[in-house]
Amino acid sequence: MSFFKELKRRNVFRVGIAYTVTAWLLLQVTDIIFPRIGLPDSAVTLVIALLALGFIPALIFAWAFELTPEGIKREKDVDRSRSSVPKTGKNLDRIIIIGLALIIIGMGVERFWFAGRDEPAGALTATKTQPAQAESMPALSVEENVAQRQSVAVLPFTAMSSGEDDSYFADGLTEEILNSLARLPELLVTARTSSFHFKDKNLPVPEIAAALGVEHVVEGSVRRAGEQVRITAQLIRAEDGFHLWSQTYDRTLEDVFSVQENIAENIAETLDVVLNEDKRQKMHFSGIRDVEAFIAYQKGMEIFDRAHDSENPADLLPEANRWFDRALAISPGITSALYLRTDLFGHIIYDHAKNLQTSSRAKLEQAYKEMQSGMARAMQTTDDEAQRAILDAERIITSNNWTGLTARLDRAFVPGDCPTVNWLAEGIVAFGWAEKLVQHARDQLRCDPMSSMAYLLPEWEVASGNPQAGVEAADRLLRIQGFRAWVDDSRFKASLATGDYHDDPHMADDNPDDSRFQFPRKILLYSMNNDIAMAKQVQDDWLALGAVDDESLLLIHAAMGNRDEANEVASRIDERFGGSFVLNATVNSCLCGAPFDLDATPNYKQRIAEAGFQWPPVSRFKYPAKDW
Repeated sequence: MSFFKELKRRNVFRVGIAYTVTAWLLLQVTDIIFPRIGLPDSAVTLVIALLALGFIPALIFAWAFELTPEGIKREKDVDRSRSSVPKTGKNLDRIIIIGLALIIIGMGVERFWFAGRDEPAGALTATKTQPAQAESMPALSVEENVAQRQSVAVLPFTAMSSGEDDSYFADGLTEEILNSLARLPELLVTARTSSFHFKDKNLPVPEIAAALGVEHVVEGSVRRAGEQVRITAQLIRAEDGFHLWSQTYDRTLEDVFSVQENIAENIAETLDVVLNEDKRQKMHFSGIRDVEAFIAYQKGMEIFDRAHDSENPADLLPEANRWFDRALAISPGITSALYLRTDLFGHIIYDHAKNLQTSSRAKLEQAYKEMQSGMARAMQTTDDEAQRAILDAERIITSNNWTGLTARLDRAFVPGDCPTVNWLAEGIVAFGWAEKLVQHARDQLRCDPMSSMAYLLPEWEVASGNPQAGVEAADRLLRIQGFRAWVDDSRFKASLATGDYHDDPHMADDNPDDSRFQFPRKILLYSMNNDIAMAKQVQDDWLALGAVDDESLLLIHAAMGNRDEANEVASRIDERFGGSFVLNATVNSCLCGAPFDLDATPNYKQRIAEAGFQWPPVSRFKYPAKDW
């Protein structure tokens, strides 16, 4: 007991407590200040190590030495009757009390500060940090059960050198960082489509952040010289342009992925994400991690995006697939490349079935095999359960057997997630899935405000019984994304469904360039007005131009009330390879109930029975001449 009394008398316990409290305060300061002045994480780690190493020497010093008015003396040389230990103890008590008070105050301020900043999860109101969501997309709010997250957009890094592939290298590095951050559930990371929308556009950060509805923006630059690379990255708070973190790295190409990881981790930690080993592993395995592969992938993505801004994507998709295949030859597990390359084979089958482009049976069977196997491989490589469920449902609806489709659809649409949807999007809207598709589109736009799939949202709103919401959604998209022909097409259809289009002089305009309508869309306008003579005149003029596809003919005959002709065209489509694919898309595009009699299409009738879909499907367009 005398030993512990002596420890107490010599203030060893007090020194230990005071040292711990002071060290904790010092660590909080360094954790805040060091990243802001550009010091790496290793500097904070060094401070932690030094403070840990200093703890035992501090206790030894308190035992062996004493602070006296004459200076520091060895304890055994001090006359205990004149010892200043009691006075030193009182000073240490004051230090401990003040330190603890600062800790309590700091924790209270932090709690109050962040509590004041958190918005209710379901309300994207007009705040400084989310202006675009509030003003332009009020309907695209997060459900109340989805926790609010820090939001960030990673803009394409600028290529500061002019080598042949330097721009693609910079894009690949950008996407690697973006994918790493997207693996963290605490962060809402804007998807690639929206981030790359601002490539080479010299716009202020607050304006970009407002368009994307994010609080933070990551910018950077890349300069390559042989095997040497200089990478600069900075995290910017959008509301005031303040640089929360920045760093410059001079490395070799071999080190580029460790740099990418370091950038992503620093950004995450600056945004108060606590990184454990599991999260670091998820970030580590999120990307392509091969320079040659991600350059090839970026070239494929550039062509793929260009293809889907054109009237006929199939013209450019083969070139996109050549680059995807080159990337997959190096890195076989690129889920997005496996998935996106199936789009070409879907177009080959689809174009043949609607008689736009004839292909041999061998080519069609190969396309079908490639499409099904590609989706299956993508399902195997992804660890995103929501994306896997979407792929599973899409694999079934593009197959020759729809058994089990409904159960897969039940698993496919999870509120709050943002998986990619392609062919599935146009295949189920008329069969009771419109509301889930609307929610999916809203979630998708929250993750990806510039998503090219967003053009379908207005039609999904119509299918769910809200045509006016469809018009408003189209108007928002046109404001946010700029003019896109496919969005304008969807607005046209939504306006028809509202019935409030008679004073709009543009409804009878010719199709915009790159319209997805393969026929003059004003035929539908005249059919809705029951002006069948005018509709037929426009139809005859169109038929005289040649290159008529059966999907368009089927839609026109249904709208004009030509039942026998509609059944004849539907029967032709049904007999072709992939015919159910086209017939199903036509039903969902028309939204006019049954565009044809199901008995006229025995193959498609079997698909409907396998899926358990109700016939006739939902009707939102009431064409007066269509009396069935």
